[in-house]
Amino acid sequence: MSEAGVVNGRRQSPAVGTSTPGAKKRTFETRGPLKRYEHNPILTPEQMPFRCYAVFNAGATMFNEGVLLMLRVEGCDRTTSFYIATSEDGVDFDVNPKPIDYPLCTTEKRYGPAHRFDARITLLDGKYYIFHAAWLEPWGCMIGAATTKDFVHFEPLPHLSEPSNRNAVLFPEKINGLYARLDRPQNVPNYGSIWVSYSPDLEFWGRSMPLNLPQAGWIRNKAGAGITPIRTPQGWLEIYHATAPTCSSENYYLGAMLMDLKDPSKVIAAPKDFILAAEKDYECVGQTPNVIFTAGAVEMSDGTLNVYYGGADTRMCLAQTTVQTLVDYCLQARA
Repeated sequence: MSEAGVVNGRRQSPAVGTSTPGAKKRTFETRGPLKRYEHNPILTPEQMPFRCYAVFNAGATMFNEGVLLMLRVEGCDRTTSFYIATSEDGVDFDVNPKPIDYPLCTTEKRYGPAHRFDARITLLDGKYYIFHAAWLEPWGCMIGAATTKDFVHFEPLPHLSEPSNRNAVLFPEKINGLYARLDRPQNVPNYGSIWVSYSPDLEFWGRSMPLNLPQAGWIRNKAGAGITPIRTPQGWLEIYHATAPTCSSENYYLGAMLMDLKDPSKVIAAPKDFILAAEKDYECVGQTPNVIFTAGAVEMSDGTLNVYYGGADTRMCLAQTTVQTLVDYCLQARA
């Protein structure tokens, strides 16, 4: 295998597809619809402009003609903050050394600040909506949200959701006149699936329905929404995560699906094969082994879809495809 090197101060991983002389060459990635960036990871704790333990699970959006990531950064005291990183090319990011000044919502003002993590970003009607998990003792995990126009000043929505819920992401347009979100309510530890809920005002949510995900060996324990859904003529395109137990751990996988434009609870096409599995060292070694977790994707000007994901709850990685490639891949499962 070709050796990793250092370019512009960054450690470069061996190119995807290189192999040890004489070894049988793997071809999985050349066949799949989602391909890892050859110089993964794109952000590591060592590359941050301050000391930290982990940087991962970033929300992503286009902002000011570039890519913006809302990073989950875990300090060496194990507390979590959101940081902003920006990039012109979607690969090389500049990280703001100061965390977001994120105000408390009404619930937090009464009971104390929540542990916030795993943000998703949706642009809707000229405003950016941030949905994220919020862990508040002693009740557990809930959904929090805020709005911003500049990623400097944030206005929190008043209340956290009821527990236990997480992995929430807002659709980029109203559906049948209502706001819509994907989320993952969970009433059994380490289990849960994707639901869709609706709201007239982003405060009161209801008409909740589970999605009819396929039965597959990699969708066993948990399934949660990942990227902000992308509208296509064939349906809402979503990249989601799911987990399944192995002999040694609970492994994470990424899958793709198309949801009905008027009723996203109806999954109209979802391959039973995953599109990415944790298998590289930067995905398998870290504070949580064998994890790949996406919370955002951005379509670049050349049509490339950059899918940003956390590796082993420790570092930020990148995989690439196109919207049409994923749509075609999903539709093949329906044929």
